[in-house]
Amino acid sequence: MVKKYLVSFLFLLIGLMGIHFLKNKTRELEQKIEKISKNINFLKENLEIQKVEFSYLSNPVRITTLAKEYLSNDYIPIIPEEKLRDEK
Repeated sequence: MVKKYLVSFLFLLIGLMGIHFLKNKTRELEQKIEKISKNINFLKENLEIQKVEFSYLSNPVRITTLAKEYLSNDYIPIIPEEKLRDEK
């Protein structure tokens, strides 16, 4: 009779320890998931800002006006105009 109670008590004790361990592990995992989710949201927002900045900075009209304003006219084009005429 005492043996039954002892075995039941041991199973109960092992079960409670297991539940405590699993509860702490899941809490740690939830905190990691929340931290990673916040990081992902921050990176998504940063990516959107970078896309907008890139589209503004690489706008051909803006680049042309900046080139006319700051570059000298004595530069050598990468593709000479004669080759461009031959290809057309």
